[in-house]
Amino acid sequence: MTGKRSPRRRTAVHTSGAWSCGVLALVAGCGDSGEFRPTAARFADSAGIAIVTNSPGDAVYATIAPEPVLSIGAIDGPAEVLFGRIASVAVDGAGNLIVADAQMGEIRIFDASGAHLQTIGGPGEGPGEFRALAGAWPAAEGTIVAADPRLDRITRFAAEGELLATATFQGPGERPIIRPVRMAGPSAFFSRVEALNLPSLEGASTLEEALESISDPGGTRSEYLVRHDLAGALIDTVATVPAQASVTSGQGSGTNISIQIMRVPFSAVPAATASPDGRMAVTSGRSYEFSLYDSAGALERIVRLAEEPPTRTDTHLESWVRGSTGDREPMDEAQAAAALRRYEDMPLPEQLPAWSSLLIAESGEIWARRFAIRGAEAVARDVFGTDGSFLGQVVAPASLRIQHIGDGRLTVVSTDDLGVERVEVYELHMR
Repeated sequence: MTGKRSPRRRTAVHTSGAWSCGVLALVAGCGDSGEFRPTAARFADSAGIAIVTNSPGDAVYATIAPEPVLSIGAIDGPAEVLFGRIASVAVDGAGNLIVADAQMGEIRIFDASGAHLQTIGGPGEGPGEFRALAGAWPAAEGTIVAADPRLDRITRFAAEGELLATATFQGPGERPIIRPVRMAGPSAFFSRVEALNLPSLEGASTLEEALESISDPGGTRSEYLVRHDLAGALIDTVATVPAQASVTSGQGSGTNISIQIMRVPFSAVPAATASPDGRMAVTSGRSYEFSLYDSAGALERIVRLAEEPPTRTDTHLESWVRGSTGDREPMDEAQAAAALRRYEDMPLPEQLPAWSSLLIAESGEIWARRFAIRGAEAVARDVFGTDGSFLGQVVAPASLRIQHIGDGRLTVVSTDDLGVERVEVYELHMR
């Protein structure tokens, strides 16, 4: 099945550039001799669980070359290099790039040189089709596993692209909201799950009762990190963390009630990731702490950075409001003032979130992305060793969404000033 031309994304050229030892951005932290100096860590043990507390520091873990060695995309040309909205990029054992394009509902596969190999899937609700493609990842024996949270469905394709099976996510709870994370080992799928517990609108339910039952301004509702097998059956709940805070508004009465749920700006969002060998890392996003689980789902380590998230200011809120327009026209002063008044009435947190995403490198290091306000030019990632010790930071442009770390390279989704997305590979220069 061949891809269709994207109606939106229109720039980038499929090129390959030479490696350079320059850097995009860096954090100073080496001695005069250039020797790498990680910060001190305190190791403790509680009931067989290692607790690692790290002192914050400014060491450089690695820097990134300023130009990619591979960039896949086109201003015009074959449909396979015209991307819409890339949901994920994964790298299989042969070095092939598995690209899930959510806008087109397609999975495109490229070899390590950027040559297009095949396109599978497509938009729709039938077998092998997607309404909301959340990502695609390699699994056992060269198969590819994709997830669609709108259809609550797992889809498996053979290495040659033919459809093998589809399955429906089962639970937990009634009407769960499933947010796929990625594969956790060769035969398990890892997801974040939230249940909104929507009220029954029968009988004498009032608007006030409905809003009160689902509003969660303090973020006390839970989100669950779970594993399913590839047949959709629930394996276990790996962890439970606070869900992102929300407020509600609505209108109507009786059974004719319209309810809007709005996430509270700057409230922490849980983040999680998994590795091909099945290990999983989870953070609540409220503090610089994550938990690491083994492939059996057992907690093996808690890792902390002894630092508080930054205090939220009015400047943060204004930047968030003005950056919320996305691709639309910027707000004028009257619109911005009205939006600020609306958000100021919300129970905004006093601090910014800590980490907003996690990623496990092929060699086992955990990369934790620090929260950044919309419009930020650069984002810092804290890197931790396999024993939980803090190794340093990597700073990169906010336009790069890191998807895979391995073999001294970063595979990313890049976004230019026009909002055009590309798949790119950068050399990683270790300190």
